[in-house]
Amino acid sequence: MDLISKLEKRFGSWAIPHLTLYLIGAQAIGFMLLTGGYITGADMELVGGRVLYLGQWYRLFSFMMIPETTSVFWLFFALYILFLMGSTLEREWGTFQYNIYILLGYLFTIAVAFIDPQARITNFYFLGGVFLAFATLMPNFELRLFFIFPVKVKWLGWLTAGIYLLTLLGGDAGSRLSVAGTFATYAIFFGKGFIHNVKAAQRRKAFSNERAEAAEQPMHTCAACGVSDKHNRSIGFRYCSTCGQCFCDEHISEHEH
Repeated sequence: MDLISKLEKRFGSWAIPHLTLYLIGAQAIGFMLLTGGYITGADMELVGGRVLYLGQWYRLFSFMMIPETTSVFWLFFALYILFLMGSTLEREWGTFQYNIYILLGYLFTIAVAFIDPQARITNFYFLGGVFLAFATLMPNFELRLFFIFPVKVKWLGWLTAGIYLLTLLGGDAGSRLSVAGTFATYAIFFGKGFIHNVKAAQRRKAFSNERAEAAEQPMHTCAACGVSDKHNRSIGFRYCSTCGQCFCDEHISEHEH
């Protein structure tokens, strides 16, 4: 029994069903606060230094309320995609495991915020981790770009991972830390399977190479002159019933025991 199964056996009753709806609700509240002028995006960002030195503990939660956009149309679309992905993950994994994934992503995001106390962190990459998990579990699911062009989500997942890697190398401090937290969460859930797939691919490649090398080897080689069926396919070969060696038609009757 793996660790998550052991935890579920003990704490499974604590899991929150339909957790994605709470994430959506938090963004909806944040959207209303922003568009109503009650708060600014900077006030909602997670800044470790402001939590530690100014006592702004609300930032540990407010960054989760930052909406993807302040456009009503695009926010509705973004939240619909989030609901689709989250509900699918919960259905595939079960409520407890999905809760663990979200909790780890949240805790890692909180943790990295204190590495650089001045870094400003949002929920953008945290939610990106949900997308990466969805793309891994449902690689052939199709999304329509601009509502027109069908694209399998696995290609969008690889594109997202590539962008995150570039961000990890050259982004601002908040973005780099957020990506690190996202990758850490993803690695815990998918790292073992990824390594297994890489090793399986290497085994398949090695097996394919062995078969290719075997196919290049001649089936019949004359013990007398060394000619093989790879040199000339029109030459016939026979095996001596006494010694068991292979000879071409020219030398089968000439060899001596």
